Amino acid sequence: MDTGNSGTGWCNRIVSQVNERNWKRLWIVLVLILAPGGVVAQEVEAKLAQRADFVPAAQTVREQLVEVAQHYKIPMGIEWVLRPEEKAVKLSAGEAPTVLALLNLILQATPPCSVNVRNGVVNVSDSRYAVDSRNFLNLRIDELTLTKANVYDANFELRLRINMTLHPERYAGGWNGGYGYGVSDKDALAINNISFTAKDSTVRDLLDRIVLANGNALWVVNLVPARMMKKEPFFAQFDSDQEMNFSWTITPFNTPSPQ
Repeated sequence: MDTGNSGTGWCNRIVSQVNERNWKRLWIVLVLILAPGGVVAQEVEAKLAQRADFVPAAQTVREQLVEVAQHYKIPMGIEWVLRPEEKAVKLSAGEAPTVLALLNLILQATPPCSVNVRNGVVNVSDSRYAVDSRNFLNLRIDELTLTKANVYDANFELRLRINMTLHPERYAGGWNGGYGYGVSDKDALAINNISFTAKDSTVRDLLDRIVLANGNALWVVNLVPARMMKKEPFFAQFDSDQEMNFSWTITPFNTPSPQ
């Protein structure tokens, strides 16, 4: 059996059996089926469809969502609107038939929030603020290229691109500097497995790409619509009027086992 080229040979045999008028349409279908993004989307949909056998123990809705993502290893992006009081739904085993139903059950305590699957990542957002121009996650970045980067590298590069987009005059002559971090080699976020080039993408899209490439993480952004950042036209991400930089958290599912 030819295992090296079996996929290509299969495609060629099918294409040869259709007439010239239809081959382009068939090829588009094959590309959609075989594309890596399609495979990733199918994987996350399968995780959402599996039977829910886990009850999160956290006392807040946000942390319950994080626990579910970690337990089922679901790439997730949570843009969470901070509230004065946040009471979690009390759950019991067997209450939700699927993982998706479990997520929706958790979100019953916050009706404006909903679950959407985009490009292989489960996104949780508040419909009132998800498309607001004051939400920095909607800021578009011309280009971001990462090559064998880890999450710490990606965070630095994304924050740099945000600042360059908003204040290009500050970088007219280039820029000097860097960053440092001290972490264990067992840190799940320190694995150099993030490589992609994205153009004309929102910050939300880029965070999705980062956790998807890492394969072992989710991201969380806190939004405070009642307060603006001190020097930027965007919602604060903490309940503080001194906030001057953009903030998000990328959290691993678990720590890799030692080799």
